[in-house]
Amino acid sequence: MKNILSIIAFSLSLAVAAQGDKEVNIDNFHTIKAYDLINVQLVKSDVNKLEIKGKDSDNVTYVFKDGLLKLRMDTNKIFDGNNTYVTVFYTDLKTIDANEGAEIYAKDISGQDSVEIKTQEGARVVAGVDLNKIDVRAVTGGIVELHGKVIKQNVTVNTGGIVENRELKSETTEVKVQAGGEVEVYASKSVDARVRAGGDIIVYGNPKNVNQKSLFGGDIVIK
Repeated sequence: MKNILSIIAFSLSLAVAAQGDKEVNIDNFHTIKAYDLINVQLVKSDVNKLEIKGKDSDNVTYVFKDGLLKLRMDTNKIFDGNNTYVTVFYTDLKTIDANEGAEIYAKDISGQDSVEIKTQEGARVVAGVDLNKIDVRAVTGGIVELHGKVIKQNVTVNTGGIVENRELKSETTEVKVQAGGEVEVYASKSVDARVRAGGDIIVYGNPKNVNQKSLFGGDIVIK
């Protein structure tokens, strides 16, 4: 429920951030990276384009290279994109990468086999998914919050990352936490959970097959 409310709140913010709106057609891409506290909403479409809103919309830069789309603020607005909202319409998406406090939201990622989600530096990704497989990585305070369903999820957390995937129903889950971090996941059939040098893992769904290992501190709880 918290994940859904976050997406709704972001959508409402788009409605009021009307100053300096602009629309840009863009080339094909399969990986998106966001920086500088920018707020991004992802929408599946039959075209690739950007809708940029907010008082600093003219200060958003976008760069393409080898299927990679980078969104960041101009140098005079670096780390100052919290009042900037970008809706990204995409045709194909393989990797979502949030950096430097950026926030990326997606109501529904489906109709494809898998996706990779990465967060770092206090950035955040909130999404609903319906996939066969998902790979999640959260480091240096990055946050991932997912809901929906997958057959298999792989989660890697390091140095204070947070993954809140209790509402993501999976059959099989692999989790690795190192040097601090917090993870909540759901697995109905099997889980492989490993903690090294501190961190916490909570596994919901009471899976039948459990393989767990903790080295040099850390907690693993199966519910």
